[in-house]
Amino acid sequence: MKLYVILSIILCFSCTIRAQGVNNDPAIEFGPKNLKMDEPFIISVIIPDEENRPSVTFPEIPGLEKRSKSATSAINTVGGKKIVVQTISQQYFALKEGKYEIEPFTITINGLKIKSEGATVEYSSGALAHGNFIGPEEFELVPESENNGEDIFLSVGTNKKSVFIREGFALGISLYVAENAPVQMDFYQVGTQLQAILKKLRPVGCWEENVGIEEIIKRRVTIGGRKYTEYNLYQAQLFPMTLQDIVFPSVTLEMLVAGAEKTEKSIQQFRSKAIKMKVRPLPPHPMKDQIAVGEYKLVERLSSKLVYPGESIRYLFRIEGKGNIAAIPAPEIANNSAFDFYPPDVSRVIKRSSQYVTGEESFDYFVVPRQDGTFPLGRYFQWIYFNPKTAKYDTLISQQTLQVKGEDYKLGNISLYGSAGLYDNLERLDSSKEYFDFKQILKEITNAIVILLLITMLWIFRK
Repeated sequence: MKLYVILSIILCFSCTIRAQGVNNDPAIEFGPKNLKMDEPFIISVIIPDEENRPSVTFPEIPGLEKRSKSATSAINTVGGKKIVVQTISQQYFALKEGKYEIEPFTITINGLKIKSEGATVEYSSGALAHGNFIGPEEFELVPESENNGEDIFLSVGTNKKSVFIREGFALGISLYVAENAPVQMDFYQVGTQLQAILKKLRPVGCWEENVGIEEIIKRRVTIGGRKYTEYNLYQAQLFPMTLQDIVFPSVTLEMLVAGAEKTEKSIQQFRSKAIKMKVRPLPPHPMKDQIAVGEYKLVERLSSKLVYPGESIRYLFRIEGKGNIAAIPAPEIANNSAFDFYPPDVSRVIKRSSQYVTGEESFDYFVVPRQDGTFPLGRYFQWIYFNPKTAKYDTLISQQTLQVKGEDYKLGNISLYGSAGLYDNLERLDSSKEYFDFKQILKEITNAIVILLLITMLWIFRK
């Protein structure tokens, strides 16, 4: 009988431990495994509850070539608590058709080793994106023809010659080595050198979004008909926040180089060319200093299109597109007598790649109608931005219509002063009351049960 009691206690003990624990460990995910030649195989690491993006080094896969890396951060607010999930993805491209076996591997994140099972990836025939295994994003930063003929050169390149203020552009630093160059090379104190280079290059007054490069990625490119190997040292998106042109000065990288007939390597310097980015002002507009710049679209959702006065609904106003997602302002809603609009729950997803910053900013409103009628929500929800592609201002306007049926909503019982708004008595609310965190309460209850079970087990053994 005592044995049965002990087994029951152990079973209950394990259940309570599992009930209070939520698996927030990082995880590894694979993208599609049947691909065309111009499609990347993607390995992603998902890291929950991580404010700062950790460094991640992805494995080398025989037969596959590493290309662009992207980093996505998703921020949601649930019950007043901010939840952040980081996703870091690495692209791999095949050099030829066939099946590729990926052996089980381990990735270390913040000292924690995450194991992944193996997989089989198959590449079949299909048109290459740009030939020579250059993806559409990377192709834009290939240096201009002024570098043709050089065996080795350092390039600081951008994907645009001019931008509007607050418009993003890509900045990359790469070393190019011709495939038939009669030299042997090694990197020399590259981490220390790169810090000094970035200190010199980073412009004042620019917002920076970068993927983070923990390792030097090499890829094959063709410049002016000649094949090179590119060693990418740095990649970022910059958004100029002040109206002044940006000058990227010439910088120097030292390498250990030996010629074809030499065995000893010596330090040799490679210098980039200075480049200039012109920053243009926005056209005249009353709000030109506050509005976002980028290419955006509106996604919206209304929980119900027919309600009665006083009945609450949810309205989602989501801005999606390409631009500085972190700096997207919320829609401005003027006070009115038809609705009470509560401050929205805000969530954000930002994806940083080698060429673009894309994502979404969602505003989830709690809305209470106060009178009956037909209300196009475009009267209340509008968001102005500047589209650098068309060089024009545009407005995202709600296309939803809300039908409110019933008698006028009266709030005489809410306020002693005959107020007609739900916000009017907020100053009377007791904000000192403690917020109940039910997840924490559940955790404390299960801890108490565990302690009680341990005491019971000790009591049984003592008998």
